[in-house]
Amino acid sequence: LDRNTSGLVVFGKNLPALQALENLFKDKTEIDKVYEALVFGNLTKKMEIDLPLIKDANSGLVRVGKAKEGAKSALSIVTPNKLYSDVTLVNVSLITGRTHQIRVHLASVGYPVVGDGKYGNFEMNRIFKDTYKFENQFLHAKSIEFKNIQGVLSYLSNKKFLAPLPKEEQEILNELR
Repeated sequence: LDRNTSGLVVFGKNLPALQALENLFKDKTEIDKVYEALVFGNLTKKMEIDLPLIKDANSGLVRVGKAKEGAKSALSIVTPNKLYSDVTLVNVSLITGRTHQIRVHLASVGYPVVGDGKYGNFEMNRIFKDTYKFENQFLHAKSIEFKNIQGVLSYLSNKKFLAPLPKEEQEILNELR
């Protein structure tokens, strides 16, 4: 997870489990990851964001790029969950898993993550921080679902793990209502 992202973290307790997890995350067909984010703007319909990403090794920043310059394919599916006056709570399904993918994808289509200090709307972040005393990015690893898993991790087959929003973020949503 990115720093300041809350929610689920997956790790292997031993080398075979770690290697199996790495293979699952590379293959991407037997695992579903869903994040929850609060974004600036009113997103009213489901969207696919299919924009290749490239990381600048010097700055550590990621941007939308072109394949000819080394950008890697990146696909996110964004579904509005709850609309508030000037922000929207969305679910984001990662089809690929690139560095900063959610944050860069959402910002690039005009819906930056609330509190994102790298790719966000800095003026709106300041206002949000002053209003709600919230200093992180509003991005949460909400669920991970394992499909038909073979081998050492077969006990995870057809299991889904959920992490509720942290109290601070849930309180902000309650205030927004």
